[in-house]
Amino acid sequence: MDNEKILKEKGFTVVEVTPEKNLVGRTVSFQYTIVGLILRGSVVYEFNLETVKASAGMRLTFPHITMLSTLDMSPDFKGVFLVMTDRFALEALVGVETEKVQYIFQHTIRQITNKSELDLQFHLLRAIDMYQTFPVSSSTEQIAGSLFRDIMLLLADSEVNSTPDSPLISVYTMADNYFRNFIGLVNKHVATEHEVAYYARLLNISSKYLGEVCKQKSGRKAKEIISAVLVGHLKREIAMSDKSLKVLAYEFGFSDQSSLGKFFRKMTGMSPRMFKRGVLNGDKI
Repeated sequence: MDNEKILKEKGFTVVEVTPEKNLVGRTVSFQYTIVGLILRGSVVYEFNLETVKASAGMRLTFPHITMLSTLDMSPDFKGVFLVMTDRFALEALVGVETEKVQYIFQHTIRQITNKSELDLQFHLLRAIDMYQTFPVSSSTEQIAGSLFRDIMLLLADSEVNSTPDSPLISVYTMADNYFRNFIGLVNKHVATEHEVAYYARLLNISSKYLGEVCKQKSGRKAKEIISAVLVGHLKREIAMSDKSLKVLAYEFGFSDQSSLGKFFRKMTGMSPRMFKRGVLNGDKI
């Protein structure tokens, strides 16, 4: 299966790049997010009109690409890159603090001096590479997204360890604790509980404070996070099961299938049936 087809079906792919197997040819326009490692040699990319030069032992992070060109590549070049649709990257990063994500993507390139760190990043990318060969299942995006989150958290820890004055260094606060617990509770209960007040009660804090915590730690409102996780669960069920919309509406706490359909269309721009047809036809979703 070629990488373009995998991207359409799964939202992510891992590409090994050499002079004979270039990531993008000479010039390409698309809207992807890329995280990569340079294993040997050197390369010069033009990324959204910014020139990026990288060599062995460096990590690259390209967010929201609209244009990427290969300007130069050494004959011995080899790199491994995780390429994701922006939708996949954004949904996978629900629950990771905004400041960490922004800092990593604002610092497009960094030399990795710790071999253990380099090996760990490489093996996480390889794990996603191995997983992309599996058939699409209801767990595909969850597993690949989890590995991507691990990579981003590793990069954030790396920045803290290598840069003493990094803005990512901060005291672990109660807000951090509430936010992490909230994300865990949403993933556990979102099939039936869609309201902020429910999670605030479980955390023993007010809905207003929970909203402030979510906005501070993720840039999203608490309700937006709940909706993003909920639509992700719905997508997997619609794509991978033969359950009727009436059954799904009951299982996911909607009053009827019409309410489910309105929510799904609001979140995705398409009806559940259109989404299902797109999955069956192999369209980009």
